[in-house]
Amino acid sequence: MDTARLTALIAALDAGSLSLAARRLGVQLSTVSRQIADLEATLGTPLLLRTGRGVRATPAGDRFAERARRVLLELDVAASEARGERGVELAQLRLSVPVELSLQLMPAVLVSLSAQHEALSIDVHSDARRVSLVEEDFDAAVRLGPLASSELLRQRVGAISVAAYARPAIAASIETIAALRKREFVLVAGARSELRATLRGAAVRLVIEGRCRVSTFTEAAALSAVSDRVAILPSITAARWLSSGQLVPVLRGLAFPTTEVHLIYPRRNQGSKILRSLGVLLSEGVEHAEQVVRVAIDDAQRVRRTRRPQAAR
Repeated sequence: MDTARLTALIAALDAGSLSLAARRLGVQLSTVSRQIADLEATLGTPLLLRTGRGVRATPAGDRFAERARRVLLELDVAASEARGERGVELAQLRLSVPVELSLQLMPAVLVSLSAQHEALSIDVHSDARRVSLVEEDFDAAVRLGPLASSELLRQRVGAISVAAYARPAIAASIETIAALRKREFVLVAGARSELRATLRGAAVRLVIEGRCRVSTFTEAAALSAVSDRVAILPSITAARWLSSGQLVPVLRGLAFPTTEVHLIYPRRNQGSKILRSLGVLLSEGVEHAEQVVRVAIDDAQRVRRTRRPQAAR
């Protein structure tokens, strides 16, 4: 499969626009459009939804893009090794990770990384704040959400879905976007107070208001699970409560923009094989977490569908 087509697809999804993707790649808009159309024709399924506001992935496109990113990353690593490039070898990896990822994603990643690099010492700091890699002497950091402009190198390792969650009884009572707007939310420090989403394809806007503010999404999930409040959570945080049945998605068909996950590091570590390994493992971990959540959501929806007829009888 032509890697240029994969690159065009990823660029379009990252930019949210075919024209912006073309500018970033330094090619004509018609070239990007043709490459993606050829890819869709080869696969026999649409990968992008094209709207007046830009493009976004179809469900099939989202799944394909995550695997395509891993393929392109592996090819980059293979090319560097074939050219005989020797990266910086770190004796110790000092890594900053958001609290949301340290509990659900990082254990398996760290086990695999330490197995691949037996001489490596790993020092992980779990922080709710965004540390300064330069001033605080970190080798790398994992970031959720948009990145500020800087001299740091960045590698996108995936995207995490976001949804509204509540206790099953509360979620069942919220049947319209108007009903959701009337609900009290759990606020998370640093999270946006206004969100744009789509409900069955139609654009909607939500203002997140509430009387309780917590530091992390994990705390928000725990509070929502024992109260009548709704929480807007990344999937990787919601997975635990989904699996136990304490939380379920609110309003089927309500979709929020995904939250991107990046690995960032200073230029002094450019070419590090350890960071390349970490990037691949993070990408695999994010994809696996999303698969787990999709299964948990499907299971929760099946339970709700089977309970409704019983309740009617």
